[in-house]
Amino acid sequence: MSEPPVTHYPDTGLLAVLARLGFGLTLVAIFLASIAPGWLTPKLLQSHYLEHFAAFYVAACAGLAAMPRTSIRRIALGYLAFALILALTQYVRGMSSEVAIRNWVADAGGVLAALSPVVVERFRRLFAPRPGGGS
Repeated sequence: MSEPPVTHYPDTGLLAVLARLGFGLTLVAIFLASIAPGWLTPKLLQSHYLEHFAAFYVAACAGLAAMPRTSIRRIALGYLAFALILALTQYVRGMSSEVAIRNWVADAGGVLAALSPVVVERFRRLFAPRPGGGS
C-alpha cells in the first residue's frame, strides 16, 4: 500500500496571506510608535517596558506564522537587530542610554518569550516515544 500524499498549505492561502499581513502591520506599528511623539502613542499597559515586551511578543508570534520555513534563530536575530536599531535611534534622538538599553531588554524578552515554546516543542520532538506508550 502506498501512503497518501503529504499536503501542504499553499503560500497564497487565506491564513498565509493574513499571517504575512499581520507580520507587516506589527513591524510598521512598532516603528511608528518608536518615532512618534509620546503624547501620540496610546498607553495600553501600566508599564512602558511591559508595552515593549508585549509589542515584540506579538510581533514575534506574527513573524513565526508569516515565515514558517525560516529558522527560529534567523527570526530571533532579525527581531533583536530591529529592536537594537530602534533603541539606537532613540538614543541618538536624546533618550538616555539606560532607558534605551532597558527598552531593548524588554523587546528581547518579548521575542524570546514568544519563540521559546516553539524551541521547546522542537526539542521534545527529538525524543522517540517510549515503548508501550507510557510517559
